[in-house]
Amino acid sequence: MQAFRLMACATLLLLTACATGTVSMHNGEPRLSDREAIEDVLSRANIGFELGDADLFASAFATDGVYQLDEKGPVFGYDQMVYNGRAAIRTIVSSRLDKARNTDPKTLSYDPASLRRFNRNSDDRIVIINDTTARHTSTWMVVMHTNVNIHISAIGRYADTLKKIDGKWLIVNRTRTE
Repeated sequence: MQAFRLMACATLLLLTACATGTVSMHNGEPRLSDREAIEDVLSRANIGFELGDADLFASAFATDGVYQLDEKGPVFGYDQMVYNGRAAIRTIVSSRLDKARNTDPKTLSYDPASLRRFNRNSDDRIVIINDTTARHTSTWMVVMHTNVNIHISAIGRYADTLKKIDGKWLIVNRTRTE
């Protein structure tokens, strides 16, 4: 009976790993709590960007984090190619909101009040390197929904480095390609 329970637990762990992606091990124990915390910080970045919540977005990054665009500039919607520090990273969202508030609606081909943006990530891969470092990659896509139409605004990849700082996982470097 003991052997059956052990085999059932091993099978369950294997199935969980297959269903949720890579599950790193530490001293033979899964790092599920680390993975959950990493997924939470990545979700805060995505939802903050999608909803235009600059504080939620910035809270996913370390105070000295870096957000860089790995394209030839300028990139639509961004004022610079590298953002150093959480305060600068926060402006990625806050400056868009300020520009939208200050744009004459008569110059636009859609009603800004009807604008909805949806940010979707797929092909997520989280690899926990050690107790304090992880890497994440994903494919992202921004879908815009206005009173005129629904269209894909942009698509690309994220490559993130995360660190556990004072017990919390945060993004220390995000490279965005389009």
